[in-house]
Amino acid sequence: LTIADSGTSHTVTVRRDGEFDPQWVHSRLAKWIVQVLAEDPRKLGAPLVVSTGLPSTSGGWTFPMTFPAPINATVVTGQAALTNPGNIAGPVMLRIDGPVVAPVVTHSSGLVWASSLSLAAGEFITVDAQRREVLAQGQASRNNSTTQRGYAAFEPGLNVWSFAATSGSGLLTVTATPAWY
Repeated sequence: LTIADSGTSHTVTVRRDGEFDPQWVHSRLAKWIVQVLAEDPRKLGAPLVVSTGLPSTSGGWTFPMTFPAPINATVVTGQAALTNPGNIAGPVMLRIDGPVVAPVVTHSSGLVWASSLSLAAGEFITVDAQRREVLAQGQASRNNSTTQRGYAAFEPGLNVWSFAATSGSGLLTVTATPAWY
């Protein structure tokens, strides 16, 4: 069910509750009332997506050098930030692409999700924080590889996810959905 409110659209997953009883006005026109039930009462906005690699620095100074010299360096913080404009926590999905060994994701709430997995290039896992489910390649369960089970929701306001690992050059993609009550 899509709800248009003040120029924005929110969605709610519902199912029909009760009978559908149309009252026919004539052969091609009917009136009806449909009762629906939402097991999750949150209104969800469009998903927001952000990605980050592992923390790294490349470039910068090399000695010996001649002055004046440019100082070009590329810095990846290993942090991904999104803001939930809603007033209640929304669902979060993490995707970690390899190569990476023992990935760790820390949320600004202090919750930590960590795994003992070793992912090769081309392999990935998804972490559904709402369902507390970890899947390899989106299919096979890897819940048993989770060493810390801090499944953070997309809290109202600013949320920051920090990505770390023992080694590798993996990528963390966070898909978070704003929610309203």
